[in-house]
Amino acid sequence: MAGGLTGYQNIRDGLFAQLVQAEKNVKDDAQEAMLEAAIAGEEMVKHIINTTESSLSPGKDNRNWTFHMNQAVDSEVKRNGNTITGRIGWLKDQEFYFLIQEDGGDVNGKTVTPMNALMAGQVEMLKTLTRWGFKTL
Repeated sequence: MAGGLTGYQNIRDGLFAQLVQAEKNVKDDAQEAMLEAAIAGEEMVKHIINTTESSLSPGKDNRNWTFHMNQAVDSEVKRNGNTITGRIGWLKDQEFYFLIQEDGGDVNGKTVTPMNALMAGQVEMLKTLTRWGFKTL
């Protein structure tokens, strides 16, 4: 009788170890997916800057002048327990004119149409997470 109980405990302990490992794998996969999503989102923001016609210089096929806005785009992924957060945009280096280009506005009497690069980056992040099999809102 005691041998049967020992076997049961060994099976239970083995299943528990598999569950713990599976939980770790899911968290690691989620972090990897968010990292891939952040990179894809960052690249999309830069693509929009590179391909959205200038409102300030007619005929100019991008929003690059000094490339500062483009080069300032970055991303980050943080993991805190069960929560994994990914962000893209101008996280460290921010200039007021970035937001004028992003959201639109008025510069010296000229209307700047919004480029909506951050929204496009977010959409790209969500597409990447969906490809990984995660549900998105």
